Amino acid sequence: MLDYKKVQLEFLNEAPIRIKLKTQLAISADDLFDMFEDPNGWGWASIKSVVWDTPKPFGAGTVRTVDIEGQGKVQERFFLYEHGKHMAFRFEQGEMKVVGALVEDYLVKSTGKKSCELNWTIGMELRGLLKIMTPIVRGVMKKQFGGMLDKLTESVNKPSA
Repeated sequence: MLDYKKVQLEFLNEAPIRIKLKTQLAISADDLFDMFEDPNGWGWASIKSVVWDTPKPFGAGTVRTVDIEGQGKVQERFFLYEHGKHMAFRFEQGEMKVVGALVEDYLVKSTGKKSCELNWTIGMELRGLLKIMTPIVRGVMKKQFGGMLDKLTESVNKPSA
């Protein structure tokens, strides 16, 4: 396993690759977080499996291990975790060789009894000589993460049968 830079949440302000996404969801903020906590609730994000290494209640310092489709396993450590409102984490260790540092921030605002707004920010730095690929990777990652958010939006906004 590789070690990633031990960046903080502020890394999002200086990350060489920074992606900001936003969507409206037809699900309550609490239900969205229940889905985030479900090890099987991450199919929209190309995640094969999620193992929570820290027991509930989740909070700052919580650790989980995710197996990302085609990328391998990554251990994530949460900076903050406020159910129904806000969670953010960084990569600690993993098998993704191109990444030097990564932070994800999920800010959720309730907009009604069964609706919320998700603001998802990703900050990333490539490893070593791969940094010269930053402009290309930025575009690829924006498209990839945008596609994931589209899948999440479609899955929670589809009408019930």
